[in-house]
Amino acid sequence: MTLNYYLDKPKAEGETAIYLFLRTGKQTIKLNTGQYINPKCWNPKPDRNGNHVNRKYSGFSSFNEWLDGLKKNVHELYNRLTQDNAVSFEELKEAVLGILQKKEVQVTATFADLFRTYIDINTSERSKGTLTKYRVLLNHLENFSNEKNYKLTFESINMQFFDLFRTYLIKEKKHTDNTLWKDFATLKSFMNWALARDLHQNLTFKKFKAPQKGADIIYLTEAELMRLYQADLSHKPKLERVRDVFCFGCFTGQRYSDIANLKKSNIKGDKWHLRTVKTDESHQVPLNAFALAILNKYKDAIRPIPVLSNQKTNDYLKELGKLVGIDEPTSLTKRRGNEKLTNTQPKYEFISTHTARRTFITLSLEKGMRPEVVMRISGHSNYATFKKYIKISEKVTETEMNQIWQMPVDSKS
Repeated sequence: MTLNYYLDKPKAEGETAIYLFLRTGKQTIKLNTGQYINPKCWNPKPDRNGNHVNRKYSGFSSFNEWLDGLKKNVHELYNRLTQDNAVSFEELKEAVLGILQKKEVQVTATFADLFRTYIDINTSERSKGTLTKYRVLLNHLENFSNEKNYKLTFESINMQFFDLFRTYLIKEKKHTDNTLWKDFATLKSFMNWALARDLHQNLTFKKFKAPQKGADIIYLTEAELMRLYQADLSHKPKLERVRDVFCFGCFTGQRYSDIANLKKSNIKGDKWHLRTVKTDESHQVPLNAFALAILNKYKDAIRPIPVLSNQKTNDYLKELGKLVGIDEPTSLTKRRGNEKLTNTQPKYEFISTHTARRTFITLSLEKGMRPEVVMRISGHSNYATFKKYIKISEKVTETEMNQIWQMPVDSKS
C-alpha cells in the first residue's frame, strides 16, 4: 500500500482541496482530507524533511504534523485490517473515511511557526547577520521550551517566562548582559509585530527589561595604524593583502560587508558610491589619500581590493597584529548577571574586521572631526547607535583637559 497527497487543483489562484490517494495493487482510493491550501504554500514533492506544506503558510509545522498523523493512522488501520484476513476495497475505503470523520481538524499556527513567518517576512529587509540572530533566538526559545517543559504561546510570554528564560540564557547558554539585551530586544520586536496583526493582546512583554552595558571598544591608536600600514610585508603576500583591506577600512570607516562588495564601477574620482548591505541605503564616501593609494596599488587587478572571507581575515589579522607588535596587554570586561568577566590578552588577539571601522571613527574624533561629519561618512543614522563606537584615549582626554584648563599667564611676572 502507498499513500500520497495531491492537490485537487494545483494551479488554482486561491485555496484548493488536499486529497489523500491510497493505492493497493491496481486499485486507488481518492479521499478529500477536508483540508484546503493555496498551491503557493504546497510542495508537490515532499522536501527533504518529508513536508508538503512550506513556510509560506504561517502554520506550516502544525499542518505537516496533521498530514503526517493522518498517514500514520491510515497505515496502522491497514496493517490491523489485513493482519489476519484479506480486506475488500470497499471495507478499506469505509474504514479510512471513518478516520477522517473522527480526526479533529485543527491546524493552527504555533508560536514558533509565527516566529519563522516573522523571519521569512524580514528576509528581504534585514541583513544576513540580523536574520541569523533571529534564528539563533528561535532555536534558544524552542530548546528552552523542550528542556524546561514550558509551552510557548503568546499568552505564556509573561513575567514568569521572562525570569525563567533569562536564567536559562545566563546559566545554561552563558549569555552576557549585552547578549541578553539583544535577545529580548528581538523578542519584543517579534511580539510587537504579532500585536500589530491582532495575533495576541498580551502587553506584558513591554515590561521586559534586560541591562545593556557599554561594551569595551577595541581600536588602533594612530601609531599602531601607521606601523601596520607602513610595515614591509612583501615577503608575506597574503598578509600584505589582508593588511591593505583592513587599512582601507580604517581609512574609510565602512563595514567589512560593504568593502567586500566594492566594485571598480563604484569608484568615481575620489568618491566611493555604494548601497550598504546592512541598511540598503545609498551612501557616498570621500576617499582620502591613504584609501586612494591602496586602491591604486590594485588598479590592474580584476577586483578593486583583494577581500577574503570575514572569518579568514579575522584569523590573519591576529597574526598581523602580532607580527608588527600590536601587543599591549588589553582587557575586555563583560557582565553576566552579577558576575564580572575580565579577559586580558595581547591587543592583537582582539583585532577583527570591525576594529577597522571603530579605528576610523575614534581617530577621526580624536583629530577633531565633528561627530556629525564622522556619522555622515560612517553611515550612522542616529547618535544613540553611533556613540557606542566612541572610545577616546586617555592621552587625548589628558591633552584636551590641559588645553582647556590652562593657568592664565601672570602679566606681572
